[in-house]
Amino acid sequence: MERAVKRLLIALSLLLLVGCRPFWINTVDPSGPPEYKLGWEDGCDSGLSAEGGWDYKLMYGYKKRPEMAANDQYKTGWNEGFTYCRYSLASSKAPGNFGDIGLGDGF
Repeated sequence: MERAVKRLLIALSLLLLVGCRPFWINTVDPSGPPEYKLGWEDGCDSGLSAEGGWDYKLMYGYKKRPEMAANDQYKTGWNEGFTYCRYSLASSKAPGNFGDIGLGDGF
């Protein structure tokens, strides 16, 4: 019984770590009307799902609201959020050093 509880706690801990957006994406606060921001969030989640592995697909999935199909602000935000988050995640997986992303060589 004790072993099962430990496994459950480890699994829950891993899910909590995996379920968080990458920290640099949480620092982005898109400016614009609420429809644009909603589109950016949905597009970002979809971009993370498209670029990430099974864990990202499970946590974020594809999000595009059909009721917002006629809203240009939503569509623009969705496209920009998708592009930003997808390529940000891709570049974070690429080999390199901290100097490549603008943090300097002090790390």
